[in-house]
This record gives sequence, C-alpha cells and structure tokens, in this order.
Amino acid sequence: MAPAFDWESVQQMSALIDDLPGHLAPYALTSGGGLHTDLGDWHATTMARHCDTAGEFSLQRIDLPGGSASPFMTVPGHTFIHVLEGELTIRFETGTQRLIGGDSASIPERTPFALAAGAALNSFYLYTTDDWLQRLAERAGTPTASHVFTRRPARTFSALLAAELADAAGVHLVEADADGRPLPPRAGLPGGAEPFATKAGGGDRYETYQQINAYPVRARNTGGRFFAMDTRGAKAPYIPLHFHREHSENFLCLAGRVGLYANGTEIVLGPGDFLHAPAGTIHSFSLRGNNTHMLGLLTPPVFEPFFEYMNTPTEAIVHEEGGQPHFPAEGFARAQAELDLVVVGPPPHTA
Repeated sequence: MAPAFDWESVQQMSALIDDLPGHLAPYALTSGGGLHTDLGDWHATTMARHCDTAGEFSLQRIDLPGGSASPFMTVPGHTFIHVLEGELTIRFETGTQRLIGGDSASIPERTPFALAAGAALNSFYLYTTDDWLQRLAERAGTPTASHVFTRRPARTFSALLAAELADAAGVHLVEADADGRPLPPRAGLPGGAEPFATKAGGGDRYETYQQINAYPVRARNTGGRFFAMDTRGAKAPYIPLHFHREHSENFLCLAGRVGLYANGTEIVLGPGDFLHAPAGTIHSFSLRGNNTHMLGLLTPPVFEPFFEYMNTPTEAIVHEEGGQPHFPAEGFARAQAELDLVVVGPPPHTA
C-alpha cells in the first residue's frame, strides 16, 4: 500500500537539522548523524526509519571490519546497497560479485544473499523499503555513542542473526546452494526484479550540460517501489523552486558539495551528509563543488522519466566541462506537464 502523504502540512514545516523527527518531516543529517547501534561486529548508523518517512523506507550506514560475514539470509522488503569504502562480496544463489567503492547491489524481497567484508575498513549504505534492520537493531543491538565498529565485540553479526530475535525482525537464515563463480559483467540493467550488482559508473546513463546522470537501479528492478540516480557533475546553479505531491526525494552527498533549499532553509551537504525531502517540501538543489557526486533515492518512482526528459543517452562515464551553459527548458516543461512536478518560483540564487 502506498504511503499517505500530507504534503500540505509538510510545506509548513521547517527542516530539522541533525535530528530524526519521529514523524514525516524534512530533515538533514551531517555525516555520522543518526542513531548508533552495535550489531555484533557491525556498526549501524540509522539515518531514516519508517516513522520518519511515513513507511516509505529506512536507511542505515553500515561499518564493519575485514573478515566479518553474514550467513545466507532473506529479508522483507527490497534492499539496495551502495558501497562507500573497502570491499564487499555479495553472494547470491546464482554467483558472487565483488563490490568496491561506488558499486551497488539490488536485492528483491526474500532473495537469499550473504555479505562478507574484505578490506580492513568497510562501509556501505543500506536502503530498504522495509524496516527490518531497524527492528533488528532495536531487538538485538547495543546502543552506542561511537561512530565506528567496536574493536572488541562480544559476538559477531553472524552469531547475532542465529538468535531468535533476528527471526522476530523478519530476518530468516536459509540453506542456500550458492554458485561460487563470479557473476559475469552486466552490460545494462535487467528487465525486471532480480538480484544484480552495478559497477561504479554503470547502469543506464544519460548526459546533460556538464553532468552525467546514471540509474544504478530502476523502478522495474524494484517492483515499482523506488529508483536511484547517481549524479556526477561540475558546479551548477540552483534549479527552479518546486515540490512534489506524490513522492519523496532523498539526497546523499558522496563527494563535493550539494546545495539544497528545503522549505526556505538553505542546507549545504558535504560528503556523508543526507537530506530527506518528503512530498510537499518546497526545494531546489545545485552542485556547489567541482566534481560533485550525489546519490538520489526517489520513492515511489513516479518521477523516473524526468531524467530522460532532461538528458540524452550516453556511453560516457564522466562529464565534460566548458562549452555554452544550457538548461533543457523543453524537457523541464514536459516534466511539468506530465510528471509530479509543481514549480512555485525561480531558482533561489546562482551558486
């Protein structure tokens, strides 16, 4: 069932800074912000819960040491992983995939998978349409003020999952006959909801002036629950102020700086910072640093065609700088006419 958005009330809210609201509201977290829990030798930083997003999604940053691994398990909801640092091996029944920084994986609901960390320090974002990891943290985790995994864990994450508490959170351990062979490189995204990995810079790529926008996962891959947009580009000014009635936009700065307006407040995101803009939030964004890298997560995925209206297909991995500035006004007008886009004012200012 799709979440019920009270977008008119959201427009009256000021954006919270460095606090989880506990209800639907726009908010931003600086890097490391959120609730911290030790899950054995895994450290979870909860950045969004169902109570913060009207049941749309939850988001955690996971930090774990080399050698840590999970057994094969299934979880409720669709899970999307984006690797930040180190090396993560994901195992499916069809094969294995080694992931490094910038790589991602899409895991449909109740698909058996296992994770293993290979570098000394490893971290990744885990975005899920369910709240299973937060439930696990509340039932079996240990709250902590630390921002890193503990050097002397009392147990491993694998041992924690073997407890009955994990089953109560919706995490089920399974006997999987895994194919240990590496999965072959994928030229494009699959046509439906199946487990797969996307290498950094991969996916369906589109280009506009000084910017590359790539889909590492699309609505067809998530059962129509969400899509992700990986944006790399040069400095760019704000776009017109606007809001959406039906979907949220979630901004994760990976490199550079991202400027955002949210209900009248300007917030500049640096690497590791996050902003949740639920439906109704009057907002705009800009790329404030050279070579800015941003991950967007939009749910539900009604806005997915926007990036095709505003861009052209490309095989390029990086953007080009220079040339004549160009705003794709025709594509923007089409998006206004056809998509969940309500423009309410000009760009806040030129970045």
